[in-house]
Amino acid sequence: MSSLTLDIDKSFHGCDQNLELKLASCSNKGLDTVPQNLSGDTEVLQLSHNNITKLLNSSFEVYPLINDLDISFNDIRAIESAVFHPLKGLMCLDLSFNSRLVLPATSVFMMSSQLSILDLSSSNLKSLPDDTLKWSPHLNTAYLCDNHLSFINVSSCGMADAVHMGNNRLKHLTERDFTFVCYTDTLNLFENPIQSVDPDVIASLHVRSLVLGGYPLSDEVLANTILGISKSAIEQLTINDGSVGTFPKGFFDPLRDCSLSVLGLKYNNLTSLHPLVFSNLTTLREFSFSWNKRPIDKIQPDFFDGMNALKVLTINNNRWLFDWLNGPIRLIHKDKTICSSASLEPLREKPLLKFDPNELCLMNNCLFVLIPLASIILVVISVLLYHYRWQLRYKLFLFKLAAVGYYEMRDARDHNDYEFDVNIIFYDDDEDDEEWIREQLRPTLEERLPQFQRNVFGDDDLVLGMHYLDSVDYVVSHSFKTIIVLSRAAVQDRWFILKFRTAMDHVSDTLTEFVVVVFLEDIPDGEMPFLVRLYLSDGRPYIHWTEDVRGQEYFWDKLTTTLTINLRTNDLIPNE
Repeated sequence: MSSLTLDIDKSFHGCDQNLELKLASCSNKGLDTVPQNLSGDTEVLQLSHNNITKLLNSSFEVYPLINDLDISFNDIRAIESAVFHPLKGLMCLDLSFNSRLVLPATSVFMMSSQLSILDLSSSNLKSLPDDTLKWSPHLNTAYLCDNHLSFINVSSCGMADAVHMGNNRLKHLTERDFTFVCYTDTLNLFENPIQSVDPDVIASLHVRSLVLGGYPLSDEVLANTILGISKSAIEQLTINDGSVGTFPKGFFDPLRDCSLSVLGLKYNNLTSLHPLVFSNLTTLREFSFSWNKRPIDKIQPDFFDGMNALKVLTINNNRWLFDWLNGPIRLIHKDKTICSSASLEPLREKPLLKFDPNELCLMNNCLFVLIPLASIILVVISVLLYHYRWQLRYKLFLFKLAAVGYYEMRDARDHNDYEFDVNIIFYDDDEDDEEWIREQLRPTLEERLPQFQRNVFGDDDLVLGMHYLDSVDYVVSHSFKTIIVLSRAAVQDRWFILKFRTAMDHVSDTLTEFVVVVFLEDIPDGEMPFLVRLYLSDGRPYIHWTEDVRGQEYFWDKLTTTLTINLRTNDLIPNE
């Protein structure tokens, strides 16, 4: 997938484009206008979470192929009427969460005949132009919820699968305040403080499913709604959380032999049901009155009489059902009254009377205790893991290191790439140190490493014509290997420690382990210089001389191996 990040001036803050998907992402870029220098064939433009305040007629002229436009979470206050006219293929438009949005009085969507999704939610809209939904004959979903709409006048409209007007300020579904002529599958008016309903307005709706509730609905509002539905083609009515307490006798009589086939009454306050109150719902196929906030006191034997078309009954979370099934039951067609396929696994497609509420509905005390206990343990483990996260990560790293190991990084250069092969730094003024160099180190190097002929032994072999420390630095930096011979006498000499520091500085500069320290004797802790301690604490290579013959053989083998290669420093590996 090819992608390109545009390098543009600060007013556009750099939008991200995917040329293959023809997508431009300009979200969270601090924009105050629509950028004009994106790819001309852009089809998806994301402008959310910016500071755009105006949409001009020229804003999208250079992007005629846009089919998905997201301008949500901006501060759009003014929209020119022809701003979307160049976008004849626009299918999805999101203008939600623009808190001061005002739409043009007319024709803003006149050229958007392909529009499928329109989102104007959460924008504090106080009015809706009457031709808002006129120009899109096959609208899938229109989101008009969470605004301040107190009246609706959609007098011209095509078809819309779903129109959501929930959480507005619609109080009156009357001819003066509510005109909606769209052919719609679902009209959602949930969470509107409806106080009055004109039955003729409900009857005029070309809606298959109507959703109400979210606010207390009076008996008059409910009765007029039912009367209107009886004159309409509405097939489904849902009233959720409408504080419905009871239904008077004959309340549903107007619905006899009407088109209503699905009725949902969830999350209400049904406390009692009169005998035969639903008897005239002769066409009802699905009925739900679940999750009532108050228990229904009793169900009469003839409660379902007359509901001959009923196929699905949902009455879960009603206490009366539990008591009813525990008592003596008289059930007509008991073998044909079965639990639906959506029931619990043991009950699916089985007769209702096979259901034992004491077995499936009573609370499992052990489970009730174990759930909070498991939650507490999980919280404690999470806190401990967070508190010791760095120690745990370090232990995990050590385990991985022990199990998998690591690759040694060798320096690609050999001794022929340097001016000197081996540089030996020792304390020249000490007879014991000089004797060890003369009788032990020099003969062994000549025997074991005959290829090393350009060796520098102490100050006598330094480059002539330079200042002393300059010559030391030159030899150290131009040597393949440097051996530093430590003794109690050597660490007391300031000049020797300066040479030691010079070698260590080159190790840090070159990131190469070209220095090896040889201890000729044990040095008490009180005499050990700080630089030597620092060298040892970093895990740098060192060898200890011994008077034991077999130990000396090991010493020379290890020194020979160390002198033939240079490893790159690896600070990720912990010190021994």
